[in-house]
Amino acid sequence: MNEMLKKGFFLGLGAASYGKEKVQQYVDDLVSKGKITPREAEQWKDELVKRGVDTQSEWTGQAKDKMQDSFKEMGLATEKDIERIEEKLHSLEQQLSTDNHNRTDDEKQ
Repeated sequence: MNEMLKKGFFLGLGAASYGKEKVQQYVDDLVSKGKITPREAEQWKDELVKRGVDTQSEWTGQAKDKMQDSFKEMGLATEKDIERIEEKLHSLEQQLSTDNHNRTDDEKQ
């Protein structure tokens, strides 16, 4: 499973890099044709890259939600599930320790 996550991460990274290059080529082309100024090109580029990052973050969030749903359907425990179980176990251990200590005190009397 980790390998699949790694591949997805690198795919996203490659797409982001490719996207920035395409944006740069696009605005450079507009500047060379005289359709926008270099200053406008820089603003456009920044805006397009920002939108790309926002969209990528949105997609990443959606992918994370889908993965969590898939894990839940498969019956896999989440980190929160494990933390909740560990807390309950710790509480039970303390309760047992207290009960054993009280029994030992009662036996002494």
